[in-house]
Amino acid sequence: MVRPDFKSGWGCQQPRVGSTPILFRHDMDDALNVTFPTDRLYAAEQDMWVLLEGDGRVRVGATHWVAAHGQFMYFSPRPVGTTVERDRSMGVMETAKTLVSIHAPISGRIVEVNEAVVGDVAPIERDPYGEGWMFRLEPSNLEAERPLLLDAGSYVRWLEPRAQEKAQQRPIEGFDTDFTIDPNRGY
Repeated sequence: MVRPDFKSGWGCQQPRVGSTPILFRHDMDDALNVTFPTDRLYAAEQDMWVLLEGDGRVRVGATHWVAAHGQFMYFSPRPVGTTVERDRSMGVMETAKTLVSIHAPISGRIVEVNEAVVGDVAPIERDPYGEGWMFRLEPSNLEAERPLLLDAGSYVRWLEPRAQEKAQQRPIEGFDTDFTIDPNRGY
């Protein structure tokens, strides 16, 4: 298991779909000072993990980095049977303000969607490497795309400068440091 070392801070995520950045306060020590499972490969640009399974298929989910953004309210996957190319949309996660496209870490056909997270995204935030998995894929080009995936140690090294940059960002002027939004309770 690999543990990164991050600092607390503010950040602003620019989603791949939609134009409104999501303002979030996160404590990176809690949200990202996690143990990244070493049995998975990581698609750094997509912030997704890939677990190779014995039957030749792969299980795919979002990393803690995605889960740390919080405020996700709904997950809408593409249907089973859909063929997706690497870095193309597999579905959408919704927040109160925008849609965030979930991009495929590898090319393949969706063979299963985790129905437990379709109506309730809490497992993605609570346990992204376990019960919060999102898809099972039948890879179509794994041999060629596997070199684009990182092991846990390489992913942590890739994340560190990104996390440090987010930690140094300050809230938008006019918002105090305790500003949080709970989509279920409002401000």
